[in-house]
Amino acid sequence: MMRSLTAASIMWALAGLQAMAQTPPVEPKLVLVTMDGVRWQEIFRGADPVIAADARFVEPDLNADVVKPVYLDPTDRPAALAPFLHGVVARDGVLYGNDDIGQCAHVANDMWFSYPGYNEILTGKADARIVENDDIPNANVTFLEYLNRRQDFRDKVTMVGTWTLFPNIVNASRSGIPVNAAFAGRYPTDVLTARYGLQAIRDHMRVVYIAFGDTDELAHAGDYDQYLQAIERGDDYLRQLWETLQADPFYRGQTTLLVTTDHGRGDLATGAWRDHSAVRYHQLNPTYQPEYNETGVTGSDKVWFAAIGPSIDPAGETGLAAGGCAQTHQLAATALTALGLDWQDFASDIGKPFPVFSKP
Repeated sequence: MMRSLTAASIMWALAGLQAMAQTPPVEPKLVLVTMDGVRWQEIFRGADPVIAADARFVEPDLNADVVKPVYLDPTDRPAALAPFLHGVVARDGVLYGNDDIGQCAHVANDMWFSYPGYNEILTGKADARIVENDDIPNANVTFLEYLNRRQDFRDKVTMVGTWTLFPNIVNASRSGIPVNAAFAGRYPTDVLTARYGLQAIRDHMRVVYIAFGDTDELAHAGDYDQYLQAIERGDDYLRQLWETLQADPFYRGQTTLLVTTDHGRGDLATGAWRDHSAVRYHQLNPTYQPEYNETGVTGSDKVWFAAIGPSIDPAGETGLAAGGCAQTHQLAATALTALGLDWQDFASDIGKPFPVFSKP
């Protein structure tokens, strides 16, 4: 009997050790997704019927056959365009930036276009020296670089993006962060970015930054119907991404998903919706004359944020609203807090984390 009990105990112990070996360690993970130049208006109002009815931006037949029935006729236009953000994220996380109900959210930089916006997202502060989308190395250290320098995150941080400037924005040569963005010198599409982003998840990276760009390109081109479809594809990718994370024990219950944009767009139902820039940019470039004659594209500083994960409080929107204006420079500290780190170890002079956490 004693020998049988001993053998049984050994078997149970071995089974426990095997189970422990198969169970990945519990450690916070982060996935950051940006959707370039997506207006808060589309996220919270859905498709704009005035822009859609303008033949300059949507062909009349296309509006009648596609845009109207798919995006305009549904009772809940925002959910028709971005069902994951308005479903799972709005229910279990935080979706913020609805200016119609006083949810103030904007960039802190005074340029209102991409390089300054991405720098602000990744470093936690605006840099007044960045006044162009120049393809030059970023002098500032991003929170991605900070993480990659740490022993516990080294070689576990990666990025993919639909813009050839990203290797310099994260200063890949200095930071050592692998960036898949150029795709042999041709302009990529979000389809390729999405594919490589999922591969980074399969490779079990702890921190993944996925930056989509089709929305900005299509808006600049004035293709409103394609801009809407790019938003819808981006939202569906977020759904696939979240479901992939929840199906993998390495990520499930340990991963925070943050989503935002680098800038807004014009808030007028004219050609201004296609563009974005601040008064300061026009002052520095007096020969720049948009066809709609705006000195600075009004409203293109307005942005939006989304967050979902094990430490995100679904009531976090209340805390955000109570704090006044949420700003893009708070993203870096928010990301580090979601990873269980003290953001001040990265930098003490950056924007404070969004007050959306229910627990560390």
